[in-house]
Amino acid sequence: MPIQPGYFGLSGIRMEDASIDLGHGVLLTRTYAHLMAPYVMAFAPALPGRPHPGPWKAALGGTGIDVTAQLMVPGTAASDDAPPLRIARAIVFLIRLWNTPEVVISVLATHDFGELKDVPDNVARIVPYDTRERHFPLRSPDGPVTGEGVEWVKTHWQATLSLAGSSSEFRYAMDAMDAGQFIPNGALTLVSLWGALEAMFAPSAGELSFRVSSLLAAYLEPPGPGRIALQKSVARLYGRRSKAAHGRPDHGDDDLLDTFSLLRRVLIKMVEARSVPGREQLEAMLLGGQ
Repeated sequence: MPIQPGYFGLSGIRMEDASIDLGHGVLLTRTYAHLMAPYVMAFAPALPGRPHPGPWKAALGGTGIDVTAQLMVPGTAASDDAPPLRIARAIVFLIRLWNTPEVVISVLATHDFGELKDVPDNVARIVPYDTRERHFPLRSPDGPVTGEGVEWVKTHWQATLSLAGSSSEFRYAMDAMDAGQFIPNGALTLVSLWGALEAMFAPSAGELSFRVSSLLAAYLEPPGPGRIALQKSVARLYGRRSKAAHGRPDHGDDDLLDTFSLLRRVLIKMVEARSVPGREQLEAMLLGGQ
């Protein structure tokens, strides 16, 4: 049976172009919709399978999200191993990594958002997806997303899908990067981000701070002053992580931001290399080889 296309409403993104082709029929287009979730109170119990009877009263609060872009993944681009939602998540992850960290898949739909209002209610399906509150919001100084700006995403989204399928460490890092802005406790965010880094750069539970920071610096910088400076910076951040993990957090917002930036650098390099380095490769880098 052919795989049906998926339509994904994105918030936290501004588009300069009306439509951007991301390859294999995947389109990122400008649109507008507003997802509303008001609070309403009923005053009588509902019968099984029925809504609560009226009258209802509106309550204060609720939430509303502007959907400003649509990602359309055609069935021809998908497969049983890579359904439309998995493809959309990989693409949005790369947009968040490269262009605008605010972007979120807020809602899923069975039809184009520009046509939904005219689709009968018994045919259309609209499902809220990610409506979490940001507790450590990342911001990009860049302007609207352009076709040129997402060329990197277009180049790498298929390889990212493959890498996520083959490497549990990479998937862990993707999830940590995606979830970090939404964790309500900064210490938990720091531990989560460092958990992803340790999965890749501290394969042994007995690794020391100096060794972990040295392997990370060796992966990101060639031998020289830049590597030495990065190793010292990473060791300092690792110390903040250790205190947070043991219930004595003393980090600040800059430490969290620096850790996000560090994991971002690592993920971008892995995406471009299309691989996660193994222990032998890291040892060679540490000792000056490749």
